[in-house]
Amino acid sequence: MSDNVARGTMLGIAGQAWHLLTAFLLYAFLARRLGPVLFGQWRVVLSVLMWFELFVNSGIASLAAKSISETPEKRVDLAHAAYAVQLLVGLSVFGAIVLGAGWVARLLSNPGLAPLLRVAALDIPVYSALLVTSAVVLGLKRFERQAVAWVVYATAKAAAIAVLVAAGFSVAGALIGNALSSVAGLAVVIVPAARGGRGLAPRAGGLALGMLVASVPFLVLSLLDGLGQNVGLWTVSSVMGNAALVGLYSAAVAIAEVPVFLFLGLNRVILPAVASAGAEGDRPLARHYVTQAVRLALIVTVLGVALIAANGRQVIALIYSTSYLGAFLPLVVLMIAAVGQTVVATCTQVLMAQNRARLALGVLAGALALQVALLGVLAPRFGILGAAAATASSALVASACEALVLRGSLGSRPVATLARCVVAGAVVAVALAYASPSPLAVVPAFALAAVAYLAVLGILREFDALDVASVKNALWKR
Repeated sequence: MSDNVARGTMLGIAGQAWHLLTAFLLYAFLARRLGPVLFGQWRVVLSVLMWFELFVNSGIASLAAKSISETPEKRVDLAHAAYAVQLLVGLSVFGAIVLGAGWVARLLSNPGLAPLLRVAALDIPVYSALLVTSAVVLGLKRFERQAVAWVVYATAKAAAIAVLVAAGFSVAGALIGNALSSVAGLAVVIVPAARGGRGLAPRAGGLALGMLVASVPFLVLSLLDGLGQNVGLWTVSSVMGNAALVGLYSAAVAIAEVPVFLFLGLNRVILPAVASAGAEGDRPLARHYVTQAVRLALIVTVLGVALIAANGRQVIALIYSTSYLGAFLPLVVLMIAAVGQTVVATCTQVLMAQNRARLALGVLAGALALQVALLGVLAPRFGILGAAAATASSALVASACEALVLRGSLGSRPVATLARCVVAGAVVAVALAYASPSPLAVVPAFALAAVAYLAVLGILREFDALDVASVKNALWKR
């Protein structure tokens, strides 16, 4: 990768890593404070909110980052148009949640969720502003500012939620704290609309309409992806009829989301990077970005599977308490699903950058149909483990399909990377299982395991001189 893109990727992933750290500190507090039933309720409401937030998280925001990176000379008009459309969409989604909360709650077989969904909707208008402003900053390749904003957002979220829940406001307090954190993030990243001279309003208005239409593929794609991420939990909530099982599955999903969430930092960078390289006609550079992104996704996610398979029970006890140990087997299966989901998310961003939206949509729609069918068969029969297996199967099929579609850009290198990662992960898993660290010792044990994993990959000749140079330049910017 180029130094700027490599540094942007590192900063993006570092910001997501901080977000994950604060999130799991928060989960450790909430799981004990609320208990499995209320914790599961909070996670279900949050999953519905996150799906609705895709309306503001993917369409205009993704298109703004792509368009500004491809045509920086139009950045002022594009920013104006993006802000205007995002405001309209954000307010519309807010109204939709408020009006449809009762129907969604009944669909999930829990009418008591309706008032909580309306409280959760308070986050939509501010979060939509945070996202579009962050996208403008990314389009301008100001990666440091974007990363700092998400660090502030994550820190404010953990602090606000913890304070309100500790004060006795329970799940509703957690949802209000979630909304307050978006205000903090927006305050850091906000870029005031610049003046563009006479005739700006007509130009921006025309661009806004064009962006609204052009954002539809991004939006549909993200809605499909969001359904794939959440339909397992929603099925458990609707079919199981057991609030404790919903809590256990929610706990497993939260941990398994780590790789996917972590790589949002990479995916925010890879879309404008590939689009920019394509616009400049530099196909070798674009192919290099694609290959490196998929390799990095495989290296991290396979390590995650190894760590959880070996010491998942200790992780659950550390984060949630021993009351949640029933989530272990679903968690292992969902971590395998995360390998496929992360590769799919990365390849999808590449397809969108290459203007191959129809292909990306087809793969995700097919995978979702397969997942729903498998959930209908496996969840009623095998419970939360069946739901996890359905999710993993569809994710792996989708990742294989997208890798096949991008074989011209990827080549054979990611296949070799996957093979080496499986070998290195097996070595690490066996060592950790033998060591069997206590819950408190699992964090330093995982750190040592990660070093050992990278060392084994080095012995297997996974890394070349270009990989090392990219990391050095990203860490020590001149």
